Amino acid sequence: MKRLECGFARVRSVFEDCLGHAAKILTDDGVSAYIRGVNAICKMGRGEEPVLAFLEEMPLAASLLGEEVIPEVVEFTRRLARSPNSRAIAPFLESMASAARALESREIFSEYLILVSQTKRRTTPKVHGIDSMYPSACLPEFLKTVPRLFSQLSLGGLKNWVEYGIRSHAADPDAQRAYFSLQTADSLAILQRERHGTLFYDNERRLDLYLRGLWKMEVPFVPYSLAFDIIRKPVPYYNDLGIHLPDVYDDLPGVRGIDRYRALLAHLCAH
Repeated sequence: MKRLECGFARVRSVFEDCLGHAAKILTDDGVSAYIRGVNAICKMGRGEEPVLAFLEEMPLAASLLGEEVIPEVVEFTRRLARSPNSRAIAPFLESMASAARALESREIFSEYLILVSQTKRRTTPKVHGIDSMYPSACLPEFLKTVPRLFSQLSLGGLKNWVEYGIRSHAADPDAQRAYFSLQTADSLAILQRERHGTLFYDNERRLDLYLRGLWKMEVPFVPYSLAFDIIRKPVPYYNDLGIHLPDVYDDLPGVRGIDRYRALLAHLCAH
């Protein structure tokens, strides 16, 4: 197992406690990847805050999404560090566990990273159509707001909320910062508009009890998002990994979203 290679005093003071927590919820390989990640982020030279955030947030995120997400997060952080947007590293890492709790799927988390990258690219100032050396006006504000957004939106709803903000305030950095900080009337209105349907995240425990109570089954849930599959929509299915199901179900006339989830589970369990 690699040793800590980071000279920040605050990092060294909390490392053993964080490592002990990680060892309780990750495998030995996962712990090794975790330590490598800490060292890599420390060597990026962006201060102690990103390292502390990674130390605190990564174990839970890896336990929810799978340990393979650790190098994915490190590489995403490295790309931010090499760009003018290094100020967004700490809020990205600080919001990581909240995103993982809401998404609970590495596939959807990877789509979330794509959304963050697209937001960064589309809100970076351009000179003669070419990306400048100036940072995105609103990426740190967006990432600081992510925990609140995911408490109310699916990934599809978040994508729509982001799209409105970018399109409506494309030429106004100050307005972008206000929108992505949820400080404007339109940002709150679009948030309310996108709060539709029944989120899997809000009902996972109820569905798990339903599955165990009626069908005597303990099967992992693997949520997926419909937001990025425009041409070919995925459909629910059951395999060795668990039950794959949408991260949100809209109500239909006379049928609540939670009842659509229950009907889906009953159908899959009957096969």
